[in-house]
Amino acid sequence: LDQEPSVESALLSYETPSGYVRSMIGGRDPRISEFNRAVQAKRQPGSAFKPIVYTAALDKGYTPASIIIDSPVIGSLEGVPDKWKPKNYGGHFAGPTTFHKALTESRNIVSIKILRDIGVDYAAGYARRFGVESPLNLDLSLALGSSAISLEELVRAFGVFPGGGVRP
Repeated sequence: LDQEPSVESALLSYETPSGYVRSMIGGRDPRISEFNRAVQAKRQPGSAFKPIVYTAALDKGYTPASIIIDSPVIGSLEGVPDKWKPKNYGGHFAGPTTFHKALTESRNIVSIKILRDIGVDYAAGYARRFGVESPLNLDLSLALGSSAISLEELVRAFGVFPGGGVRP
């Protein structure tokens, strides 16, 4: 290939529970840019952040069978600004939804309601325990992965799951 790619990407994989880095690609060519996207770039993880919120909720008493109503939150949920109108992917609401189904289907509204119930500070503290060190948005958008974190932080956080709850 003779053309210059217009985008860069990153890859990071490591062993659990040791945390030994198996591979890390921080960009296309370090001679052109020494910026390591795997550890230096910050991006919004979006729905990839939800498992952290749901894990915190399990510790607060939720179970896979807990029922949460998937319905609009506009004007009906304390702490939600009038101008913020979160939606589910696809724009529809599912009504009574189990915790398990909400997680597997990545339901935005249910995630927001769960975060509101367990507390933003509690969930943010959980993210810290999972290894997230970047500043976090301490509002309900945290449930939707609105805080910019590095790929390294996200991979480290997800390493807690196969590590049996122990951070690599």
